Amino acid sequence: MGPDPFTYGNLRQTKTFIATDELYFTAGVNKFTAGFQYEYDKAVNGYMPAGAGYYVFSSMEDFMAGNKASAFGITHSNKADLSQQNAEFTYHQLSAYFQDEVALNPNFRMTAGIRFELPIYPSLKNNYNEEFGNLQFGANKYSTSTMPKTTMGVSPRIGFNWDITGDRKYVVRGGTGLFTGRIPFVWIVSTIGNSNVGQTQFYTYTANEIPAFSNTLNGILNNIYGGQYTPADPIAPQSPTIMSSNLKMPSTWKTTLAFDAKLPYGIDFTLEGLYNKDINPIVITNVGLKPATSTVTLSENDVRELYTGYWAQNSAGRNVTPYLIENGGNDAYYYSISAQLRKKFNFGLDFSFAYTHSIAKSYGDGIGDQVSSAWRTNTYSRNGTNGHEVGYGSYVAPHRIIASIGYRKEYGKNFASSVSLLYEGSPLGFIGNYSYSRYSYTYSNNVVKDGAANNLMYVPASKDELTFVDYWLDKDKTVKYTAAEQAEDFWNFVNQDKFLKKHKGEYVKRNEVYMPWHHQFDFKFMQDFYLNVGGKRNTLQLGVDITNLGNLLNNSWGLYKQVNSMSPLKANGDGTFEFSRMNNGDKLTKTFGDYTNFRSTYSVQFSIRYIFN
Repeated sequence: MGPDPFTYGNLRQTKTFIATDELYFTAGVNKFTAGFQYEYDKAVNGYMPAGAGYYVFSSMEDFMAGNKASAFGITHSNKADLSQQNAEFTYHQLSAYFQDEVALNPNFRMTAGIRFELPIYPSLKNNYNEEFGNLQFGANKYSTSTMPKTTMGVSPRIGFNWDITGDRKYVVRGGTGLFTGRIPFVWIVSTIGNSNVGQTQFYTYTANEIPAFSNTLNGILNNIYGGQYTPADPIAPQSPTIMSSNLKMPSTWKTTLAFDAKLPYGIDFTLEGLYNKDINPIVITNVGLKPATSTVTLSENDVRELYTGYWAQNSAGRNVTPYLIENGGNDAYYYSISAQLRKKFNFGLDFSFAYTHSIAKSYGDGIGDQVSSAWRTNTYSRNGTNGHEVGYGSYVAPHRIIASIGYRKEYGKNFASSVSLLYEGSPLGFIGNYSYSRYSYTYSNNVVKDGAANNLMYVPASKDELTFVDYWLDKDKTVKYTAAEQAEDFWNFVNQDKFLKKHKGEYVKRNEVYMPWHHQFDFKFMQDFYLNVGGKRNTLQLGVDITNLGNLLNNSWGLYKQVNSMSPLKANGDGTFEFSRMNNGDKLTKTFGDYTNFRSTYSVQFSIRYIFN
């Protein structure tokens, strides 16, 4: 009971100032560029989870009867007047770069350069939480005031363009180099907001700590503190954000190679390959979690690591789970291969066709503006999120086709009409209301007990490998889903699913499963009227755009598919399983259903535009 817990007091503001000075000069075949850049950023983040307070009741009946809540949460500032405390920090970066563009001959040009970047992090001496600093996490202690060391980043790059025949008929181009990115500032500023120094986060399920109900913030705070709040030394926060002192900005080593050709009949052809290697990728580790020291046997061929506890508690007796921002391993990458054909006719017709195959492997999908969310959201794993297992990127379509055809005709001196049709096809579908190109099969629960995302599923090799148990389908316990029915239904589900059927006896990898192909045609028509205004030709343009034309022609075309369940099994941890039903209670018999949402329907947009010459 309470308002949206993530909106009250929410503020995100970044001010950036950049000054750049560059020098250009030439010497023979060399064209040099040298530059210096200073960047100043100031980030302000007002984030008070449950800043207006919230109550959790065991049932609607308890709330209506005025019974006491079963849980309570609030975040408030540590100021004497309890007014909001915004987290602020400033960040500076100094950069210097040098580039040489060399025209070795009229047909071959090479560009080489190097960039130096020196990030300067803020000092957070006033953000030190003493109680947290004294806690022991295995052999380590951490601090809420730690910032990364200032480390110079060096990014060399080189590229070339070779006109083989000198007439741009055959061109080879490419390059390789290191490019440095950024850590989200909202993650850095959360080291301040989550330290309990400027504000206190209070959550409890303990009955005698839950204040009496009030429907106003002042009333809640009065019920907690009796009308008088006295700031005191903060206790250790339950979920602080901390940063590794050895943290480096994430970088990508990017390499491209492309071939452009003019084929017979005026067809332009391009073939391009791209490979990115992640250097120092960012990962989040829950250092409050003790390493797994035992295992859990889910079935005869499925044994997992098991996490059993936390290192430390604060003075209020609550587990402390710091989320450490650090650099991960070197196994993340991305590559793509693209081919494109283009043709323009002299009578106004043009067409293009492009295909791209791409694969990405990463330590996570980068979901979550909160560090704790980035640790647990979609980080499906076999043996726990802290293991930083590499998986496929759900945001990269393994195959994509884009094709278009258009025609434009001017006539009657004052008119022009144009029409175009665009096709796009790729594996793309929905889980809930979120779209993905790939997805994972997981258990419906977290079987390793690390408190993160659910764990990746093991696909049994045979029908009899898993042991199912009966469970009730209704609260009144009148309809039972028997173990025999579940075993039969689950195996039928496996055999109708292309992926599961092919991977019997294997563990599913994160985002290994393709979504079904989605095919969409978009139509556009524009009518131009040329107007002579003051001796110049202006244009009045009327247009109509139809998105998802196929769905306009037939309501069963152009529909996205939705995964009925990515978590069909519940592992009870004692060697038994339960086969899930769909949300509406129906048996789970098919992998996909139609996504009946606005995104699947057609839309028509009319436009009018006046273009000045």
